[in-house]
Amino acid sequence: MALTDKELKKMVKGYMEENSPELADEEPVISEESYEIPEGVARKLGVSLPKSAKTVKVLTYKKMVTAEDGAKLPIVTRVTVDEDGNIIKTTGN
Repeated sequence: MALTDKELKKMVKGYMEENSPELADEEPVISEESYEIPEGVARKLGVSLPKSAKTVKVLTYKKMVTAEDGAKLPIVTRVTVDEDGNIIKTTGN
């Protein structure tokens, strides 16, 4: 069952509050990515092609902070979520 963007934001917000509280109040930018195995690669590996491409949503949280010397530094965290609402991976600085 696909989650709506509102449900997705609410679910990931709880995760962000635990792991990156400084970004939890930021509004994420949601993008959708599709992953599929090229036919030639699947043939070489001897695996059958899935019926449809795997679709994931990526929520990107960004915030600018000021360092002690006055330099502006971006803090970015990306949370990748599958179609079922499971967090696959997170990356950030």
